[in-house]
Amino acid sequence: MLKSKSSADSYSYQKKVTVIIPTHNRAEFLRTAILSALNQTFRDIEIIVADDKSTDHTQEVVKSFKDKRIRYIANKSNRGPSATRNSAILASKGEYIAFLDDDDEWVPEKLQKQVKLLDESPPEICGVYSDRLIIDRSSNKVVSKGLQSDKLKGNLLSQLATRNQINTCTVLLRKRCLDEVGLFDETISYMEDRDLWIRLSLNWDFEYINEPLTMTYVHKHGHLSDRLFEQTKGREKLLTKHRNLFNQDRKAWSKLHLLQGAQYCQLKDMKKGRKNFVEGIKVYPLNFNAYFHLLSALLGKNAYQRLRRSFKLSN
Repeated sequence: MLKSKSSADSYSYQKKVTVIIPTHNRAEFLRTAILSALNQTFRDIEIIVADDKSTDHTQEVVKSFKDKRIRYIANKSNRGPSATRNSAILASKGEYIAFLDDDDEWVPEKLQKQVKLLDESPPEICGVYSDRLIIDRSSNKVVSKGLQSDKLKGNLLSQLATRNQINTCTVLLRKRCLDEVGLFDETISYMEDRDLWIRLSLNWDFEYINEPLTMTYVHKHGHLSDRLFEQTKGREKLLTKHRNLFNQDRKAWSKLHLLQGAQYCQLKDMKKGRKNFVEGIKVYPLNFNAYFHLLSALLGKNAYQRLRRSFKLSN
């Protein structure tokens, strides 16, 4: 594994940690997110709230806090989460970077535990992430907990080819590593975090804390994962950009094409759907699900949806 070519000594920081909170029209949740950052037991932080052209009372919520550690920056136009995070990273003064979504929360000891571990880690460690709880906001019930993964720390490159186990809001990164590999790819609107973890893993390893230090809430307020078009567009870019990596696990690569094809068919783009099913078969001919999806898709969009429901075809 390649090690960083630069040392922390070559950088000058005014804060230990920069907390970046990108936001867009979620003023009703933003206050809680900011409070969870302010209530951290680790105090040497700055908080940058990066507003992606909100049209609600987001700015008023931020200004209601009188803590000097909070900075507010705003995009002049709606640019999306990657560009919004990048603007905040470029404005940051911290040695370490942490991300917190505007509708999520941290436990009070989150940064303290991660800073300690990262401070004590060798330079080939680019960051540390943790487990999280996924909570239904309407019922306040935990719907998922505990990562299901073969490998939680070390070099995660091969694992990232099959799945992304690193949630952005659980991560603490060395800023110098971002300076070397670049920031979030602003041309990717979905899986942009996975793209960044892949690029970081080409040079460094990750540490892991086996505790849920973040609470991620699911609700009906426009999560990006609900937008199939953005998913397919982002996955297409990822499959093209990291083709050599996905090629190392052809079974996983085939499954990604199958998922991509199924979502294109849900968007009624049957041509692109069939193309991805064919690619999935070429990559891994033993992916029998891909044959069922392809045959169903050849019968047309209505028949595909009926057959998928009737036979419960999985991705």
